Amino acid sequence: MGQVYHDSCFSCCVCGQKLKGKQFYDFSGQVFCEEDYLYSSVKHFAEVCTSCGYLITDMVLQALGKSFHPDCFRCVICNETLEGQPFSVDTQNKIYCVKDYHRFLAQTCAACEQLILPTEGSNEIVRVMSMGKSYHVACYEGKSDI
Repeated sequence: MGQVYHDSCFSCCVCGQKLKGKQFYDFSGQVFCEEDYLYSSVKHFAEVCTSCGYLITDMVLQALGKSFHPDCFRCVICNETLEGQPFSVDTQNKIYCVKDYHRFLAQTCAACEQLILPTEGSNEIVRVMSMGKSYHVACYEGKSDI
């Protein structure tokens, strides 16, 4: 930090604990013991994981305007980690892997009553919405009375 301290003077600015030989943090020109840095007055500067509620002291994953530990960003159904993976959210901002999102939240076709799922090799659903109902494109085109 570019300064010299007496052993007895090098202490936490919050609790006064002597810091010689201990983990410490320099934040905005003030020196903190590890406990005070992580859990007290400086806490509002640190990111808190939306999922587990613990402070994020290393890598932060930002998604949906929130912060997560990379390992805490998981599908609500299968619990697989979604770091670096495509994901979807429902109307309540619950996070799903694409497979589970389609499996549990897919719309039913009003014509054939089958789930409207992505075509093979795709993660995107194509559907036709008409008069508040969902249809497969082929089912909608094949219905002359719609």
